[in-house]
This record gives sequence, C-alpha cells and structure tokens, in this order.
Amino acid sequence: MDKYQAARSTTITIANWADLVRNSAYLKALYTSIPKLDAIIVRSIHLNHFGPSLTLRIDLPEFPQNPPAPWVEAALDRFQCQLEFIAVENLELTGWIPGGQTALELGTRNSNKIHARMNSGEFHLSFTAADSILVGHMSAFKVQSDQSDSGPHQFLGRLDSKKFSEIPPPYEKTFYEHI
Repeated sequence: MDKYQAARSTTITIANWADLVRNSAYLKALYTSIPKLDAIIVRSIHLNHFGPSLTLRIDLPEFPQNPPAPWVEAALDRFQCQLEFIAVENLELTGWIPGGQTALELGTRNSNKIHARMNSGEFHLSFTAADSILVGHMSAFKVQSDQSDSGPHQFLGRLDSKKFSEIPPPYEKTFYEHI
C-alpha cells in the first residue's frame, strides 16, 4: 500500500462538500442541487504562505440551475469559482497540468481537519486543512473551442464584476489572494 492509499484509508469521506463552505448561501442560491466535485476542471492552484492557505480555481461539472438572467441571455455554459482552504499542512503536489479534469475528494480525519486529495494520471495533490472552506470569485463564461476559460467572464460579485471582465493574470493579488 503506497502512502496515498494509506492516507485515504484513514479518512472518512464527506457526503456533501458544500456543508464545509462557510459562505455557501451564494452556491445554494445558484444551485438547486450543488454538484459533486467528481469531474472538476482545475484552472489554477495558488499557494499563500500568510495562511498558510491554498486556493483552487475550478470549473464545477454542472452549470447552475438558477443562473442570473444576464448569464442566460449571454448563453454562458460554464461556472467557475475559487475554493480557499486555510491552515494547510502536509501539502504534496506533483505533475499538475492546468486545465485537466479530476475529482476532488474531501474527507475528515478528526473533528476540525479535512483531508483533500486529487489524482489524475501523473497529477497528484493532497493536503490537510481546517474544516472550513470559502468560495469566491464566482463567474460564468462560454467555454472556448480549445476548452480554455480565456475570454469574457461575467462575475457574480459586485466588486469582481466592476473590476474584471475576464480572468486576471496570476500577479493580480486582489483576485488570487483574497476571497
């Protein structure tokens, strides 16, 4: 048994990841049923030593059932958000290629920690974090023919929608370091 299988065997899977999201009201307003994290597209991984925290920018596998009218009018077809994990420990990352599809498995190890794990081909990400997730920078966009998220995005948040019309470059700290 390798170390990834050993870590998985001591973890109890979390039935609904949205139960760990502190600000889940935004997701619950958009989704009648919040999708599982079994086929997400990982667009970026941001590490911040001030937390220490880890932020994943992902596309959820389903478009919201209750999207805002402008999203419907613009015929947008993908939903993207950032998930921020705090008090990150035991981080392992290998073989990541942006834009790859994978599953994010979340489980509990004790009363106040979660274990997160992703494996897909050569890609592996695992870490332990506090059992509280923030969701932010929610947007919708029309996927490009190359499956990229380049191009216009319509952001849900008022500040994001005033400041950004597409995904900003990685050095934009207000986008990648603050949810």
